[in-house]
This record gives sequence, C-alpha cells and structure tokens, in this order.
Amino acid sequence: MRKSILAASIAALTAPGAFAGSVISAADINLNGGMTAGYFYTTNTGSNNNENYQVSDFMVELSGEATEGVGFVGAFGTMAGITVLDGGVNNSPYNYGFQYGWLTVAPMEGLTIDAGMLATNIGYEVAPSYANPHATIAALWGGQPVYYPGVRASYDMGDMGFYAEVNDDALGTASAAWAAGINGDAGALGYAVSYYNYNGYKDLIDVIVSADLGGIPVAANFDYHMLENAPSAGADDTAFGIALYATPSFGKVVVPVRVEFLSDGTSGIYGVDSATTLTITPTYNFSDNTFVRAELSMVSSDNKIFADDKGVAEDTKTSVAVQAGFTF
Repeated sequence: MRKSILAASIAALTAPGAFAGSVISAADINLNGGMTAGYFYTTNTGSNNNENYQVSDFMVELSGEATEGVGFVGAFGTMAGITVLDGGVNNSPYNYGFQYGWLTVAPMEGLTIDAGMLATNIGYEVAPSYANPHATIAALWGGQPVYYPGVRASYDMGDMGFYAEVNDDALGTASAAWAAGINGDAGALGYAVSYYNYNGYKDLIDVIVSADLGGIPVAANFDYHMLENAPSAGADDTAFGIALYATPSFGKVVVPVRVEFLSDGTSGIYGVDSATTLTITPTYNFSDNTFVRAELSMVSSDNKIFADDKGVAEDTKTSVAVQAGFTF
C-alpha cells in the first residue's frame, strides 16, 4: 500500500500498468514511458478559443537498478501540464527535451542517495497524464513542487521509510529548498507525510493517505502552506487545499472521481479566495497498457478568476476531454 502513494510510482489507481521492456546493452536497462493525446474543450477561457487538440505527453524513460551499487533514471520527452484550472486550452506550452533523471548510489542495504533532476515526493499526482487517474492534473498540483535539481537520501525499513533532501527549487524569493518526510503502512492504511521549506519564503506540509474500502481504492492529499511574509499588509499568509480520490472499477472500466477544495484567502498561493473542483473520468482499458477515457470537470470559485469571450469576469469553468493513452 505504501508504494502506491509515492510520487515515483503514482501510476497506481487507474492508469493501466506499464510493462518495462529490457534493452540489450552492456548492462540491464529498463524502458518505460507512455504517450497520451486527445481533444480538450473548456469554457471561460477569456477568448473565443475554447478547444484544443494536443499531445498531452510523450515520455521515454530509461533506468537501471542499483544492484551493483549505482543505478540511474533518465527521461526525455514532453509534458503539456494540463490542469483542471486551464482545461487544456491556453495551458503551458510544450517543453521538449530532458525532463528528469538522477543517479542512485546504494552504499548499504535500505539506504539510497539520489542526485540529479529529482521528482518530488510531494503530492499524489505527477505531471505525465498517462500516470494519473485523470486527463487533467488537480488544481492542488499548482501549489506543489514538481522536478528540480537536488540530492535526496532515503532509508527503507520495510513497512516504513524516511527521506531528506536539499535542492535548488526556486519559488518567490527562494532560490533553494529542503525537505524531509516519512512514509509507511499503518494496518490497511498507507501514508506519506512531508515537510518542504523554500528558504526564507514558504513552508509546505503535505499529507497523503490511501486505503481500499470495500474493493474501491480511495486516497486523500492535504496541503498546508505558510508564507514567511504576507504578500501585503493585512493579507493572509496561509492557505490549504485537499483533494479526495475514489476509483470504483467494473471489469475493464474504471471511473475515477476527484473532488477538491482550496482556500487561500488573500495569500495568492492558489490564486483563489476559495474554490471547489469536481472531476469524473470514465476510462476503458483495452489492455494493461492501452486505454481511452472521457472526462468532465467543473470548477467553481468564490472570486471571478475566469473570463468569457467578451472579457467579462466569471467564477466557473466546465471542461470536457477525450483522451487515448499507451504505456510501455
């Protein structure tokens, strides 16, 4: 259960399982990755552009286990980074090239040291959509770190693990950060708790829990942000967000559901006073590594963070997506 809530293996609940291929070389190398593409439609984009066809992700990941003392992970490709708040229209441009990777040194049993462009341990979701239950990433993800250069030490004790890291993740006035956390199993409950500090700018507490309730995988991701200084006199200096997940399945069909609530008052961390999101993504798995899915998502905000095609401020957004994916 514990490994299903770690960022490195978050392909967990609904994404079809990827089969690692073996590459013939001087050493045993694993090939992983995937590709997703589809159609995205969303309201209140601030223009008359409401739809988009795009490749959401194309990622090729090579890795080697640290069985001889040193291992590696390296990934090349592109990630569009589509979130429930942008709906796949006017989202961030493609970012081609090297995405993440690190060398792993295993000096003793249970201890690993990773150095390179690390994937964060913060958060339940990851950037590539083929490894997520939904076609769009949670709004909560916008307040979490993603990939950054750094060094991380991890110690695995079986049912419990610890990690600590220093990195160059820049945000606001911070040009570096450090983090520490614990993860494990408590009976049928999996958990991960992390503390992330952007030096002199912000602190973030991230909590993830997961379980299986009557055959339905469920999870929750809670974040609490604390700014060192409020953005202006009298403004709020804290924010929180929570995402709840449930994934009932019916044979080859899974129906992931995600509900979020975010509140940052006037801190500006999420860009909303408070907001709720709902995402439903019926998915049909042709096989263990091929799928198609449709998605309906809705965002409702207390303040008007969107705009219609005439520029009139709006407080809601409704999005629809149809996406296909292949993992390997």
